[in-house]
Amino acid sequence: MQTSINPPIDAVIAWVDGSDPEHFANMQKYLPENILGKATRYASNGEIYYCIASILKFAPFIRNIWIVTDNQRPQFIDEFAKAGLCAQDFIKIVDHKALFDGFESVLPTFNARTIETMLWRISELSEHYIYFNDDFFLNKPLTPEFFFRGGLPVIFGKRALPHRWQPKTIIRKAFSKKATAAPNLRPTYRAAHELGARSAGVNGRFVLVDHLPHPLRKSVQEAFYHNEPELLGKQLKFRSRNIEQFSSVALINHLEISAGNAHIEKQVKIAYVTPHGRFIIRRFGQQVSAEDRPFGCIQSLDRFSDMGQGIIRSIMRKKFGRFLPEKVIFEE
Repeated sequence: MQTSINPPIDAVIAWVDGSDPEHFANMQKYLPENILGKATRYASNGEIYYCIASILKFAPFIRNIWIVTDNQRPQFIDEFAKAGLCAQDFIKIVDHKALFDGFESVLPTFNARTIETMLWRISELSEHYIYFNDDFFLNKPLTPEFFFRGGLPVIFGKRALPHRWQPKTIIRKAFSKKATAAPNLRPTYRAAHELGARSAGVNGRFVLVDHLPHPLRKSVQEAFYHNEPELLGKQLKFRSRNIEQFSSVALINHLEISAGNAHIEKQVKIAYVTPHGRFIIRRFGQQVSAEDRPFGCIQSLDRFSDMGQGIIRSIMRKKFGRFLPEKVIFEE
């Protein structure tokens, strides 16, 4: 079913089922109460099946899908092969123990930034791969060249000011002796991207990417972390997100940009839904149907009402149709 290309491109999906009793017991043992309270970060409500269906439907050039898990397995993952939607060995499970071989002291980890830092260690992973969160999906037919052009990654982002250059920071510093240059006290998405850029040697404007699949090259990650073992060790030591951690995606993007090995494109529109605001589900349905949005993201599906979840699932079933196995649809 998958067409061969040169070079091959794999997909990597980071996934966790936070409702699994054993996994939750580990979180209770290792994470503080204030982190446990944000359980939606670890929740799984079947979004990964939409992610996989979207790859099968809109990116048939993908060689393999690698699902990175912590001693878990999505319940209906084998149904894709049983339904004839992909080869038996097309979807592969990679456990954290394999990913962190030699770094077992940091396990268990519940930290996406720690995990994404080590994706390059997947055995047999292709040099060119696309990293997905499990709540991402492709929203239209795409080609290999959309992600890698001439073998180099295509980065969809916008130039952003570092925290210390932002007008509000300058004003705050002018009127308060206590103001600091720290981005903030929370490990936000933007702060992690800025730190990733600085870790790559970029101290001024940086490229901020949105919530979308990230094309990466394995060798660039491997070479950098091989030469920076202390930085790697510091990055891995946190079991949950920490302000001292950088985005590994941002780090690698800026290494590629600095070396002249990336194509920077303006940000693309995303079919995006989050459980905040009015009329967002209706708008999401319109976005999913649009032809100008290559990617989509369903954020915190578990936090929608039962009716809201049902409408979103209906939108996704309509979108991916026969690429969703019957058992997935039935269980919904």
